[in-house]
Amino acid sequence: MKQGFTIIELLVVLSIIGVVMGILAPSLSRTREQATITAVNAELRQIGLALGLYFEDNQKFPPTQEDCISGRLADHLYQLPAVLSSGRYLPSTVDMNPMSTIMEDRYNRGRTYKYRGVGEVIKDRDIIDKWIHAKLWIPNGFPSHSSIDPDKGRWYPNDSCPLASASPVAWALFSLGPRFDDKWLEEKLGLENRYPAPRELWYSPEEHRGLIVRMQLKNGTQIGSFE
Repeated sequence: MKQGFTIIELLVVLSIIGVVMGILAPSLSRTREQATITAVNAELRQIGLALGLYFEDNQKFPPTQEDCISGRLADHLYQLPAVLSSGRYLPSTVDMNPMSTIMEDRYNRGRTYKYRGVGEVIKDRDIIDKWIHAKLWIPNGFPSHSSIDPDKGRWYPNDSCPLASASPVAWALFSLGPRFDDKWLEEKLGLENRYPAPRELWYSPEEHRGLIVRMQLKNGTQIGSFE
């Protein structure tokens, strides 16, 4: 009676297992990525609710925090407003933590999700600038139309629309998304910070890359890459 396997039989079995794993690996990777994106969208929704509560209490949205030495999006630039944690709308961090809240971007560890609003801005830690406003670049006809062409959009507020309320978008939240790097964003926009409103920058399942976005329009409707 034959006992055990021969070396050749073992090699055949291992080869079959390797082929099967090679077939399944991309599918498993996509499943993990989709699960992470779903979790990110849920957390952005939670932050959106916090912004709504802050507005009810203060009749305005929090200031945009632009205070970041490097100016790189992958650093603390545009981190979540500190007033959301100090006001207990979001959970706070321990003392001396550079993050304003523990709402950490799952695709940018050690950094919070990003927030950009139209109106007040903090250029220096915890100090609202009296002379400069936070701006957002919005494509013409947004959200029905979108473009990353600099000539097919405008900044809000601007000389012809000086009020923050004129902006089609009240605020935008976003995660850097999978496989983010500065070169990708520079290829899309050059050195300008016209993100995250254009849909061309939003996460694409085909490219497996892009910003995961949630924003509130002027009329109160929330849209984003979760749609």
